[in-house]
Amino acid sequence: MATLVHLEGTTLEGGGQLLRIALGLSSLTGIPIRITNIRGKRSRGGGLKAQHLTSVQWLGRASNAQLTGAELKSKEITFTPSTDDIFKWSSDVQISQSTPGSINLVLQAILPYLLFSGAKKRMKLRITGGTNVSNSPSYDYVTQVLLPMLAHIGIPPIQSDLHSRGWSQGSNSLGSVTYTIKPLTKPLPSFQLTKRGTIQSVQATILAPKSYEQQIRDELNLMFEKREEAIFGEREPEIGITFEDSRHDKRFYLLLVATSTTGIKLGRDWLYDHGVRAGKIDAVISNLVKKVAGDLIGEIEHGGCVDEYLRDQLVVYQALARGQSRVDGGRSNRVLKEPSLHTQTAQWVVGELIGVQFDEEGSCDGIGFDSGRKIDGERNEEEKELVKGLEKLAVGPPEEK
Repeated sequence: MATLVHLEGTTLEGGGQLLRIALGLSSLTGIPIRITNIRGKRSRGGGLKAQHLTSVQWLGRASNAQLTGAELKSKEITFTPSTDDIFKWSSDVQISQSTPGSINLVLQAILPYLLFSGAKKRMKLRITGGTNVSNSPSYDYVTQVLLPMLAHIGIPPIQSDLHSRGWSQGSNSLGSVTYTIKPLTKPLPSFQLTKRGTIQSVQATILAPKSYEQQIRDELNLMFEKREEAIFGEREPEIGITFEDSRHDKRFYLLLVATSTTGIKLGRDWLYDHGVRAGKIDAVISNLVKKVAGDLIGEIEHGGCVDEYLRDQLVVYQALARGQSRVDGGRSNRVLKEPSLHTQTAQWVVGELIGVQFDEEGSCDGIGFDSGRKIDGERNEEEKELVKGLEKLAVGPPEEK
């Protein structure tokens, strides 16, 4: 058995992403992990929240792992998966949360396992929780940016069906989403996100009280008129705007997605989380549009092929792909744009667990993880060699990892 790898939870960004990536990779590779000071840089003491515990427990069952510390507010867990007795899930998977914990952070944690574990059947994954939650990817960002970009790099297209929305703003409410996922049947080929092209179109998605629809549309149209050149350059602008009633007077959300001539998607959004008071709605709407538009223009100006929030989510797929993959994060004043702390954390985790190292240009040599593992636990010859290599990486006491 591979030597247990210790991960200090306060490293770099020090939040839940470290936990999610580590669990997914551990489940796939069979490398046991111990994570201490979980979410140690978060307020209110850190530790496992409900959505983190949901991911820990599901991946534990799926990989037949031995678990210690899997409870709310726990600051340390040990996760030892089995590589010989893989959980036989059905083609319909349901994960329920009793709070509006982010549906899409749960998806982020378990999606690599579902895609790479070697399951033979297309599956429907239904998750209950929050679709629009502060400091988490929204359903709208996931479906308009993340899933199309995963398809762009070679992941089989993932279908999403929104049954109802769940919110952390206004009064808490639960929603649910079904994702239809086709697992990989062979290693993911390496991919290159290096040519963005020019911005061809922008799609705006508004979720807000119905009575403010026209005011927000007008504010957006005025912004597009003023910032047309910064967004589209010399191209004729293509703009779409959709509106959905948020059904609460304190729920305001805006997503802007720019699509380039090469199919690259850049997105920025904001679930408004400041005070919403009667008589101050004009300022709310103005601030919402100004911030999201400014953030998107910043993404466009750096010339890269990913926005800040997508770059870190692609790290695990670069590491698992076969061969050298590169993701261009753009430049600022002709200098390579420094990866966010989330991205640096993701890169650190894959380096600690499977030895993949990233260079300053966003490139790495992936391990070519074989998704052809049989559900009965048998391995093909190529995967056996991969596992042997991973075990060699993990030799030595935990403090040396």
